[in-house]
Amino acid sequence: MLEVYCDSSYNENGESYIGCVVLREGRQIHQSTTEVRGNPRNNLDCELDALDFAISLVRIFSKGDKEIVVYNDSTEAVKNFQGKAEGAEQEFSGSGISFEYIPREKMYQAAADSLSKKFPVFFSSTAMCSVESFSRREDILSDIARNKSSVFYLEKVLEMSSNKKTCYRLVVRTMEKILSDDRFYTIKKGGPGTQVKAAEEIRKDLSNPEVLSSLKSKGIRLENSYFLLTDETWGLRGTDSQACSILPLSIPHKIICDEVDRSPQNLFKRAERFR
Repeated sequence: MLEVYCDSSYNENGESYIGCVVLREGRQIHQSTTEVRGNPRNNLDCELDALDFAISLVRIFSKGDKEIVVYNDSTEAVKNFQGKAEGAEQEFSGSGISFEYIPREKMYQAAADSLSKKFPVFFSSTAMCSVESFSRREDILSDIARNKSSVFYLEKVLEMSSNKKTCYRLVVRTMEKILSDDRFYTIKKGGPGTQVKAAEEIRKDLSNPEVLSSLKSKGIRLENSYFLLTDETWGLRGTDSQACSILPLSIPHKIICDEVDRSPQNLFKRAERFR
């Protein structure tokens, strides 16, 4: 499946731009910011040009995909292109192409909107996972309290950080005690978000059999564990209650958070009453 998210930002007194994000099978393969052609008279002109440009990207990236979907957040522009779907299908022989409306708040459409404003957008190559709030989830709190489930989170190490780098400590603990806090990750600032790069480094580590064996020898159970989003890792969270995890997707786990008090102390304090 090939998906193209496109959006535009109309500027009455200057250049207008198109932002696009292209995904294949749920993974990002392209993002771009492109100037709108000609002299658009209004926002609709820009959105129509964005959809035209999205089709040009389909021509570039399509590899005989059976399903192609182009998204835009203008109902009027999408309606206009839905009338052209049959002609587009003839061009992309063997592929079903559709034009769909999507709210700007959705993650990849929000990214296209950001790109149309010439703001950079960074994505991890790892798929996003759902984030679950634990504040009213007795099942999560009781599981942590009674089943000695492992909770993973990161702490920023101030004395090992500087203007050019940030150091994170990986902490793994259960309700009773800290099982591991001796793994450190120093990440250079700049480029993709520092927290995203840290998550990528940790996922790589947690895919290493030697590291996994070392953690398991400390009594850490990775399966059905939890990754706690804290203030230090809030940058891993996207829209639509999705986030990038520090654990590989091959390890069954949940990402949890509290919207207000994101500290580990808050989590274990709430879980205490379920012991």
